Amino acid sequence: MSIPSGRGPGAGGDPFGGEYRRLRAGQAVTSEVQQAIRRQVDELALRKTDAGLRRRLNTAVQDRWIRSRGTQLAVRRKDRGEDAIVISGELLLTTRTWEDPVARAYVTRRGLSPAPVGCADLESRLVRVVTSGPTTPEHLEDTVAELRARGFAASLTHITPLSPVMKTSSAVAAPAAETFPDYVKASTGDGSGARVAVVDTGIDAVIRGDGWLTEVPRQPVDDTATDVNDVNIDPLDNDPADGLLDLSAGHGTFVSGIVVQVAPGVDLSVYRALSAGGTGSEIEVACKLIAAVRDGAQLVNLSLGTQTQFDQPSLAIAAALEVVREIEKERGEDVLIVAAAGNFGDTVPTWPAAFRRVVAVGSLTADLRPSVFSSRGWWVDCATVGEGILSPYVAGEQSPDFTNEPATFGPDSFARWSGTSFAAPQIVGAVARLMHERGLDARAAYIELLALGRPLPDFGQAFSILPGV
Repeated sequence: MSIPSGRGPGAGGDPFGGEYRRLRAGQAVTSEVQQAIRRQVDELALRKTDAGLRRRLNTAVQDRWIRSRGTQLAVRRKDRGEDAIVISGELLLTTRTWEDPVARAYVTRRGLSPAPVGCADLESRLVRVVTSGPTTPEHLEDTVAELRARGFAASLTHITPLSPVMKTSSAVAAPAAETFPDYVKASTGDGSGARVAVVDTGIDAVIRGDGWLTEVPRQPVDDTATDVNDVNIDPLDNDPADGLLDLSAGHGTFVSGIVVQVAPGVDLSVYRALSAGGTGSEIEVACKLIAAVRDGAQLVNLSLGTQTQFDQPSLAIAAALEVVREIEKERGEDVLIVAAAGNFGDTVPTWPAAFRRVVAVGSLTADLRPSVFSSRGWWVDCATVGEGILSPYVAGEQSPDFTNEPATFGPDSFARWSGTSFAAPQIVGAVARLMHERGLDARAAYIELLALGRPLPDFGQAFSILPGV
C-alpha cells in the first residue's frame, strides 16, 4: 500500500490510515481488561511518587545480581529523577582519560586498577577500573566527580534495567489473536527486506503453534557453545528458579511481536543483553548493540534504558555508537537505532534514548494524549500508543511478587502490556514498512515517517499505529 500525502490517511499522525485498528476491530476489549490496563498505567506512574515502591524494586534488582552473578550493586541518590543503580567497586573511563598521566595517577591513588572490559569491541575504547579492596559508593562517586571537574570522561558503571518499564503488575492475559498467516493475509503491511534487531531479554525458546515469531533464529545453549553470552534464549524462570515467570520474562518476545505486527515481512533477529529479571550492565547492552549491527541490522530496537548519576550519557553506549559509525562507513549504509524514552514521568534524560543519534520514543494513550508515566522533553523525538498494546507472550504463571493478581498463560498466549517499551518497536516496524514500500534506507524512511506525524509538545511527532486500550 502506498501512503497518501496531504489530508486523509497518512496525515495528522496516522501514517497508515487506521489499517492496524481495522485489523484488530473484531477483538473486543472487556471492562476487566480495561481496568487491568488502568492499573498498569497507575502503577507505572506510581514509581515517580512512591519512594517505598522504588526501594522495593531497587532491592529486587540488587538481590538478583547477588544471587545470579555474585556482584554487589549500589543505589545512588540523585538531585532529580530516579535513583541510579551501579556496580559496586568499579568505574568506567575512556581510553583518552586513562592515557592521561594526571588522570591515571589520580585514579591509581584512589585504589583503582584496570580490569578487562569484557567486550572485545570496547577494549580499545573503554577502561574499566576496579578497587583492590573494600570501598564505599561515596568514594567512587567522589572520584568520578573530581575527574569530571578536571575535564576527564569517567562514570560509575550503570545497570541498564528495564527500569523505565519495570512494573509491579505484568502483562495482562488476552484472548488468542489470529494466526500469523491469517494476520499477514489481512494486512497490507510488509517490511520485506528490512533487517531488524531487537536487543532485549531474548526470545522464547518455544516455537509457537500459531506461526508468530517462528522464523526468528534461536541460539540455545548446547554442548558446542563456547560463550553463554551468545545465547539469545529468554530463560523465563531462573531469576529466581521458582517455577514462576521472572519479573520481565517474555519482554523480548513481546517486543518482537510488536515489530512483526507492523511489518510482518521483516528479517528479525533477537539479542539477549538482559536477564529475565530485566537487568544488564551498560557494557552488556553496548556489546550486543555492536553485535547486532555487525551482523547486518539496519534497524535496532532498544526497549531498555536508565537515568544516570550526573545525568551524563552512558560511556559504554557512547563507545558502542562510535563502533556503529565505523561499521556504517565500511558498509556504506546508515543504521537507525530506536530506544524507549522511559517510564520515569519526568524530563530527565534516559540513556540510550537521549543520545542525539538514537530515536527516543515516548508513550501515548489510545487517543494520542501523553501517558502520565512516559518520560518526555526536548530529547524525545516521537511517540505512539504505549498503553494496553497486544502482542504474543510466553507460557507460564506470574509470580505474586510482581502482581496482586497473578495470571497463568498457556501455549500461544497473547497479552496486553503498557510502557514506552511497547511504543518503540512500533516506530521500528513503521520505518521497516516504509523502507520496503518506498525503497528507502532506514534513515530516509524515518524522515519520511516524521513528516506524517502530528507535533506534540515534549513528545516530538505523535503517531497512531497499533491500537491500545
